[in-house]
Amino acid sequence: MPNAVSFYSEGSSLAGDLYLPKTGTPPWPAVLLAHGFCGVKGLLLPPYGERLSEAGFVTLAFDYRGFGDSEGERGRLVPYEQMADIRNALTFLGTLPEVNPDQLGLWGTSFGGANVLRVAAVDRRVKALVAQLTFASGARMVTGKMSAEERQQFAATMRKALEREVTKNRPLRLPPNQLINDEDSALFFPQIALQFPELAEIKIPVTLLQHITEHNPEEEVAKIACPVLIIGAGDDVVIPPAESQILFGRIESEKRLVMLPGCRHYQAYTGEPFETGIGEIVAWFSKYLRAASVASEPPGSIA
Repeated sequence: MPNAVSFYSEGSSLAGDLYLPKTGTPPWPAVLLAHGFCGVKGLLLPPYGERLSEAGFVTLAFDYRGFGDSEGERGRLVPYEQMADIRNALTFLGTLPEVNPDQLGLWGTSFGGANVLRVAAVDRRVKALVAQLTFASGARMVTGKMSAEERQQFAATMRKALEREVTKNRPLRLPPNQLINDEDSALFFPQIALQFPELAEIKIPVTLLQHITEHNPEEEVAKIACPVLIIGAGDDVVIPPAESQILFGRIESEKRLVMLPGCRHYQAYTGEPFETGIGEIVAWFSKYLRAASVASEPPGSIA
């Protein structure tokens, strides 16, 4: 079982689950887990925390501000605020006596994958990175299939929603499944709401869609200095597999691309796809977070 911990991010107390290795001698390398869209630390992440801690990594999963057990305005989801939460979580990890602050790794999934890519582009504390099931361009995700007329209508709607927020402090809000409404997510969100009832009550500001169009990791990943593992799902209808390939092509540091064949977005968290993915993840962090391995590895890239 993980240990309950808390730390602060820009004045809000954030709740976390800390998984400690049962073997070896501290200080250990550490991995921070960053969840995806509306995710909470108890959803999908525990198997990653358990397996990484078994492999000798202190592992922290946490709730972004406004979600789960963390403080903050309920349902407020702004990428740059979540990125700040991630960076503050890294700082917290570095204060723990069980952790080697020079061996910090970062893992993010789906929306969290985009977050961690942008964090690693500026935060050199990150010594190894895994981004899975994520996108290269939020703009492409939101407006890529729109006609010119639909894009004009979208821009007008976002302008009115933003104006309403700043002049009346009354943001327009919708349930998550009305903002992310692909066929797989339409099935997934009602299922998780049964397990996590608080997610059924969450409503997200419509202006998130504007923030997503400005959330474009492909513009920043060339700045990442640490080794990067990209994991994509071959049959993903939530985030097209091409997004993983675009990211891989733009990364200039040591890198690896793994595509899970025949796998859809939410299938990657269970069964054989999970086993394949976690094997790659453990191997990546084992290779690059432990100082001896980092020192001995020559530069290059593999696919």
